[in-house]
Amino acid sequence: MKPDGFRWNKPVAAAVIAVMCAGLGACSSSGGSTSAGGASPASAPTPVARLVNAAKSEKGLVIYGNAPTQYLQPVMNAFGKQYPGIKVTETDLSDNQVFSKYEAEAAQGARTADLVFASAPASWLQAEQNGVPANVTPTGLENFPADTNQGHGVFVMSPEPILQTHNSKLLTSAQVPTTYAQLAADSKADPAKYKLVSYPIDNPLAYAAVYGMIHVLGADKVWSYFDAIAPNTKTYNEGLDGLQQIIQGGASVGYITSGLAQGVLPKYKGLAGYTFMKDVTPLIPRAIAVTAKASSPASAQLFLDFLYSKAGQDALCAGGFEASMNNYEPAGGCTASLTNLKSQVPAGTVYTVPIDQQVLNAQAGITRRWNQSFHR
Repeated sequence: MKPDGFRWNKPVAAAVIAVMCAGLGACSSSGGSTSAGGASPASAPTPVARLVNAAKSEKGLVIYGNAPTQYLQPVMNAFGKQYPGIKVTETDLSDNQVFSKYEAEAAQGARTADLVFASAPASWLQAEQNGVPANVTPTGLENFPADTNQGHGVFVMSPEPILQTHNSKLLTSAQVPTTYAQLAADSKADPAKYKLVSYPIDNPLAYAAVYGMIHVLGADKVWSYFDAIAPNTKTYNEGLDGLQQIIQGGASVGYITSGLAQGVLPKYKGLAGYTFMKDVTPLIPRAIAVTAKASSPASAQLFLDFLYSKAGQDALCAGGFEASMNNYEPAGGCTASLTNLKSQVPAGTVYTVPIDQQVLNAQAGITRRWNQSFHR
């Protein structure tokens, strides 16, 4: 199975939390897309009243997703308050497992997921070709960026930014790199201080991030940076493995980190932190769709509608997912939002990697060049 960089392994998470607790002494501009696939254009939104009535005869909502349930729990709790009659169950899976489990069960006529969410463009393109998404459209899309609708019934649930994480005890705020150019220069000038961790290129998150970096900065500049930082980088397939190295002091900087870290690291201020790179911030779309074989399609559409409401955006933000509503102002001081991100980085440095065939077409060449930098 291809490693999955969009979810954090639960046993590893427990180990890192233990490390964190010991250290503390106690115990989160866009690109257009033209998705592949032969689905017809999405239908108009179904009126909420009709969905509520239909959901009364359904037996709960089943979700397969690529994030640990604890991250989605604030969303499920908020949805449950609005629709108390709908029981929601999420199964945490890798990108590939989300679709393979659904397709196997659907082919057998078994009860399966009503909603799926995942991140890897390749998995979504194959899912579209296999007829996984239903032809539905959520209410409220007019309040979101145009690329929220990826076509064919697939919508961006959370456009998650690539972060840089750092050990706050090894680096002062002035020593934390804020651009990839600075990271490359600092790492080359003082390799002992700037020990780095990241993902390998065969991780879907890493590949999508590098693709986005090249789109904004150009290939020559990006590869010059990787040539400089590769000798000082250890790669890990699981996000929390790299984060554990930072927490324990084995590394001072982690680059190309999942945006879900926004929901974790603020709790451990003084031990570790994160920042957005000022020269380029790729956004990786964690997309969602109602499934064609849903047993509870009305409940699934209500959940989709909820995500694209203010209440849904507040719940996503609370869980560490990136809220993307236009001009969004968070409730409760949450910072995982495009509004917050774009207030911290220059215009033109943010790019949403599309779920598109062109992303896959570039993969072989980008992988070869990354391997050249890392001598693999």
